[in-house]
Amino acid sequence: MVNINGTEYGWVDVKVILPGKSVPVDGITAIRYKVKREKKNIRGRGSRPVARGRGMKDYEGGITLLQSEVEALQRSVGPGKDLTDIAPFTITVAYAMEGGPITTDHLVFTEFTEYEKGLKEGDFNMEIELPLMIGDIEYDV
Repeated sequence: MVNINGTEYGWVDVKVILPGKSVPVDGITAIRYKVKREKKNIRGRGSRPVARGRGMKDYEGGITLLQSEVEALQRSVGPGKDLTDIAPFTITVAYAMEGGPITTDHLVFTEFTEYEKGLKEGDFNMEIELPLMIGDIEYDV
């Protein structure tokens, strides 16, 4: 059944919890994550596949934070280190429409791989994209 005039998940319905935090991060402006799996048709006699082979899964993603959130994370790492030095951690992403069920995903064994700071004339704030290396995604836990 399709609910044409229903409510759909929106940005206001997302809560993200980063390592070292027990409450959702307010200074987040984007999050993305995905799983991909190599698949290949197995050929035999004729022109059509006779089976399908499946390979390993890979996970990747990214998170965009306001500079104030990045600086708070940086302070937690300590002097002489940066965000790529943080040990693997779990990011919790929860989606919940008002009055609806909560869907929670865990990005497991996650690390920041790089980041860059920068501002230009006319900017009102700094947003920093942090690519993520993810070991596993546990969907709807």
